[in-house]
Amino acid sequence: MLGHLIRYSLRRLAVRWLTTLLTTLGIGIGVANIVALISVSEIARAQAMRLMGELGANTIFVTPYFSFEESPFEQAGAGMGALPVSYYEFLRDKPYAEVVSPFQALVAFVAHKGNRVFTTVIGCTPDIFKVRPYKLASGRFYSDDETAGASEVAVLGHTVAQKLFPEGRAVGQEIVLKGKRLRVVGTLEEKGRIGFEDFDNRIFIPLNLAQKLFDYPYLHTVAIKHPEGMKTEDVVKQIKQELAQWRGVDPEKQDEFSVFSMKELTRAANETFKIFAVVLLGVSCIALLVAGIGIMTVMLMSVVEQTREIGVRRAVGARRRDILVQFFIETLLQVVAGQVVGFILGAVGVYILCAHADWTFFITGKTIILALGFSFGVGIVFSILPAFRAATLDPVESLRYE
Repeated sequence: MLGHLIRYSLRRLAVRWLTTLLTTLGIGIGVANIVALISVSEIARAQAMRLMGELGANTIFVTPYFSFEESPFEQAGAGMGALPVSYYEFLRDKPYAEVVSPFQALVAFVAHKGNRVFTTVIGCTPDIFKVRPYKLASGRFYSDDETAGASEVAVLGHTVAQKLFPEGRAVGQEIVLKGKRLRVVGTLEEKGRIGFEDFDNRIFIPLNLAQKLFDYPYLHTVAIKHPEGMKTEDVVKQIKQELAQWRGVDPEKQDEFSVFSMKELTRAANETFKIFAVVLLGVSCIALLVAGIGIMTVMLMSVVEQTREIGVRRAVGARRRDILVQFFIETLLQVVAGQVVGFILGAVGVYILCAHADWTFFITGKTIILALGFSFGVGIVFSILPAFRAATLDPVESLRYE
């Protein structure tokens, strides 16, 4: 009996193939949205956690004041802050500071012959390469002496090196930054990207040179690595107290600087990605709900079209349950087809994005269950009204329907 109802439902769907196609596509788009958006969020999160993990749990950052509790939009409205170089000078000789790396991040065009790239310029000391796990692809890092003398040298990120020197020979060549010719002494291995942030679209130049070229005598961050034997939370607390005492401010109420560990940064990033995933899921669910309303509308029209036929079937012995099951089967066939189409579209979209961004492609089982489960639920819920309306039609009245 069930097999007969499935075959009958398939014939009915084939007869009205256009509405079947549109309904299936509606479900498919909703499923594709969930698969693509949630997967991209999870992949970006994994990429971010990987890059943060490479910095090490014993890394601490001192930055202009920033609060994880306050709205980032409110803080962005105040503009990007800066630290005097004296922060670095105060921290560099502390016993808990195994490595201290001050740096500023600015943006500018760099050029080589006919090639030109808009990039992030990191002005820093060579210690940044001890704090951040950058690896050389060729050449060398610049030295402390070159930093002190504001030598016109640069280390290029992978993307910048490829765009400026497509032939692949960057070391020993010259680039132009802010009207100055800088000699390339090294290039870096590929690091990857998070969202629109390309961590390879960077160049590194001596801090003193950056301050001179950009006329910007400030820092954006001082990164500190403490010895492995120390507890990170204790070091963070000590830095806060010492900086507050040095600056003559209350450590609990000041708004001059922030001190946070990699653990805090990772936790804040995790929370941000969770909120982002919930928002994306909500957007995707709206698309599925719209598709569900479309299913209900189409199935109600189908009830009207089949009114006389339903009356005939009831007159020759079909039960209400048979009519009810038939309409549920029609809906489920469209939902399943939409799920297959949607999953394929979503997976292909994620794969293309990962290939472009050089991310590791994966789709979690949780995402698949969420997409298929929610779409299945939407299909069932929105088919209840048409199915019950068809099943409760009066056979005599149905036979009279024209």
